[in-house]
Amino acid sequence: MNVEAALWMCIFMYPTFLVELLTAEGLLVRSCRRRPLFWVFLVPGIFLIVAVSFLMCCLLSLADGDPIVGALGYIIVFLCTLVVFRVCYDVPFRILLFYGAGAYAFQNLCYRLVSIFEVTGALNLLAGQIGLGWAECILHVGIFAATGLLFYLFFVRKVCAQGMENLYSWNVLLLSLVTLVITVVLCSVTNTFGYMSWQLSLVIYCFSIFANIFILWIQSGMLERIVLKSDVETVRQLWQQDRRQYEIAKETIDLINVKCHDMKHRIRIMKQEGELSEEEAAEMEKCISIYDARVSTGCEPIDVLLTEKSLICNEAGIRLSCMVDGKSLGYIRDYDLYSLFGNMLSNAIEAVRRIRDEERRCIDLTVRKSGGVVLVNCVNYYDGKLRLEAGLPATSKRDVVNHGFGLKSMRMLAKKYGGQFDFSFEDGIFSITMMFPTAESRHIA
Repeated sequence: MNVEAALWMCIFMYPTFLVELLTAEGLLVRSCRRRPLFWVFLVPGIFLIVAVSFLMCCLLSLADGDPIVGALGYIIVFLCTLVVFRVCYDVPFRILLFYGAGAYAFQNLCYRLVSIFEVTGALNLLAGQIGLGWAECILHVGIFAATGLLFYLFFVRKVCAQGMENLYSWNVLLLSLVTLVITVVLCSVTNTFGYMSWQLSLVIYCFSIFANIFILWIQSGMLERIVLKSDVETVRQLWQQDRRQYEIAKETIDLINVKCHDMKHRIRIMKQEGELSEEEAAEMEKCISIYDARVSTGCEPIDVLLTEKSLICNEAGIRLSCMVDGKSLGYIRDYDLYSLFGNMLSNAIEAVRRIRDEERRCIDLTVRKSGGVVLVNCVNYYDGKLRLEAGLPATSKRDVVNHGFGLKSMRMLAKKYGGQFDFSFEDGIFSITMMFPTAESRHIA
């Protein structure tokens, strides 16, 4: 490699590579927590990356442009950027490697798009109008800006929205290593054979572009699968908690009923013996009746749940209206029914609690047979605006990691038993509708 080529790489190629790579990595890590003394580590880190880049340029010039040395030089600089970001941000290296792989694919995509304009002669046509320097500047900046916008809209925002704490290290490391190997091979092939003919160069550049897009697509799809798997596992854990909660609630309701029965018997004796007046006895019986009012729908888990929620609603000043044919859903497992109706009513109670208008502080629950299906409908009022995420209303709680799974759980349970789940909201009214097959239709099917 001659001196001019070495200077060209040091002055233009490596700085362009660094700007594109560091910009993409910075967009991906911006949501991560910064370490103390962030700027103290970042500024020297940038100088270190620049120094390593200059060193790689010198080594490449000494190696007379060997493609393997050139590819390794880019990889070393890339790893150096990861180390700097690891020092500056509190993020596991496996996740940082995932970010870096996506950023490297983006950088290589920009580089190959520019190369296509160069090899097809489009750059020379533009240079004939405004000069080579301005033409190269406009081409690089334009492609970088346009590709960066698409990269941000379709990849970065998804990464930041999904959250990376659930990434599994083996998947991330394997995908990242494959990404780096593909990029290194493509660079080596281009540097070795790319200048034999412009047709061969064009084929290699197009292949590189599709490979980098494919890499980003794989990473994006991997994110969706990981998040889906994490959601399913979280919902299953919630089902286990609901199962334990059902057993506790069942025992608690039974114990309350026994104690209420004993207290009523004791009040009658005290009234007969003159220890309580008629008014005092009536007042005490009225108070006890609140806890002794057990709901009966023909299905024990629904009875336990509605009795429990009725007490909560009574305490919160919420009117809970129920017309429930519990026997129609008797084929569903007890703890699944408890989880299904528990999530439904918990969400409704949470929404109605925020309403000040007493006339709108009500919840209507209906379960009835209609033809060959069982219709489940829960309607409640709400205040404010609902925001959708992944097709479902987003949780209103601050802890989005541990909340927001109620509707997902209901949808999964409906699907588990061959049912359908739907919801609607309009004019301050939220409605959940589910359709399940009847026990008879399930046997026929």
